[in-house]
Amino acid sequence: MGRRKRPKRNRGRNLFLLCVLAPAFLWFLLFFILPFVSVIFYSFTNAHMAYSEFRWVGLDQYQKAFTKDPTFLISLKNTVTAALVIVPSTVVLSILLAAGLNMLRERMRQFFTFIYFLPSVISAVAISLVWDWLYSKNYGLFNAILQALGLEKQPFLSSVSQALFCLCIVQIWSVFGYYAVILLAAMRGIDRSYYEAAEIDGAGGMAKFFKITLPLIKNNILFVCIMTTTVAFMFFTPVKILTDGTPGTSTMVMLLHIMNKGIINSDIGYASAMSVILMLIILFFSMIQWVITKERKSKPVSGGRKEARS
Repeated sequence: MGRRKRPKRNRGRNLFLLCVLAPAFLWFLLFFILPFVSVIFYSFTNAHMAYSEFRWVGLDQYQKAFTKDPTFLISLKNTVTAALVIVPSTVVLSILLAAGLNMLRERMRQFFTFIYFLPSVISAVAISLVWDWLYSKNYGLFNAILQALGLEKQPFLSSVSQALFCLCIVQIWSVFGYYAVILLAAMRGIDRSYYEAAEIDGAGGMAKFFKITLPLIKNNILFVCIMTTTVAFMFFTPVKILTDGTPGTSTMVMLLHIMNKGIINSDIGYASAMSVILMLIILFFSMIQWVITKERKSKPVSGGRKEARS
């Protein structure tokens, strides 16, 4: 028997799918794959906007970052410090907010969900300008409150010891509502039978939360952890607008240093090398979170009779 011809309907459907997917694929290729490959390639060269030619230098740019550029080491320390503040704070606040919203009635929950989700759709520049007013030493709201309480004004953004922490607060405030909505959706999807069984066994609210709710949304929590880690290490807009790395280099973060070297100083090769280092750091911490969650994945959900007892 001869090979059966493919129906024209299937060929037409495949052609339609190809036409639909082609723009997205080209967009992904042009704005993700090609820049990614280019950054890795340029990190091994001495490419500079001032020179028309460049040559292969191997690992010299990476060696320069760790041995000849003290500002890079400072920016690395500041970025890791900011991430250690932003990631756990954002995750914990998101979980607590989601749990609180989950206990509200439908209309109240919808209203407060909208309120807390709102910062995630507002421009990061606008958010930074609002916080610049809040932190202002002369006319800021926070210092006005401190003065009303009889306390001294604080130089929030001009203090070496306070500036980075204040910027972390801006970042946490702008994103934790978004992740809380994600976790709220996961909590709303949990089967009520788990809680009913736990209530029959006499489990209290805290027991149900820690032994039923959290285990059942652990994959969502992992997603929030990984996304928050990425956001924390790519901490840029509030830093650029509010402090621009000052006072001194106390708020100089890696992404700002990369921008200064790559765009302002036109040192494409060195900026590319630092970008690759930042990417590897993000990948490293994300893998740690993934491995920790994977090790716990085999554990049974604490929804049984013995585990749910308070």
